[in-house]
Amino acid sequence: MKTISSRTLYSTFLVALSCAAATVGCNSATESPGVASSQATNVDASLYQLEDEPDGAVGVIAARESADDGAPIVLIGRIGGSARPWVDGRAAFTLLDASMAVVANGESSGETELCLDDCCASDRQKCTTLVKVVDAQGKLVPVDSRELLGLKESDLVVVQGTAQKDEAGNFVMLAKGVYVRN
Repeated sequence: MKTISSRTLYSTFLVALSCAAATVGCNSATESPGVASSQATNVDASLYQLEDEPDGAVGVIAARESADDGAPIVLIGRIGGSARPWVDGRAAFTLLDASMAVVANGESSGETELCLDDCCASDRQKCTTLVKVVDAQGKLVPVDSRELLGLKESDLVVVQGTAQKDEAGNFVMLAKGVYVRN
């Protein structure tokens, strides 16, 4: 009669346990972007949609140079400047300075134009910023900005909020409200 070693029995137990854990998982449902989540239905979009355009808007390029960390700021720009300007499932997007335009990859670009190829990466960094729409506690709103605010790529928007800048010069806009120009 063949006996099973304790090492073999232990190994078999670990494999079975791993399979059981993988099957059970953590019971979290995944949601696809664009599908309303239960959180989306609990978020009042009107809290973040501005009825009137705020005064004193500056472009992304000027804000990168002059904005102070924690200071109130109003930005104007177009949604875009990257191949994927959206943060799926979150109220955040890339904002391109309104003076700039994106051209097709491979086309020659003028002084106020850039492409999405690697050759323009440093230029894009100088004229784009990440906009995070935040709630009253300063937390990122957990709803896709396209769903929450009805935003589309290339929309010209005016964003009101606070500048967030670090020692390295990285610049992020913490938005309290967004106005879409028609």
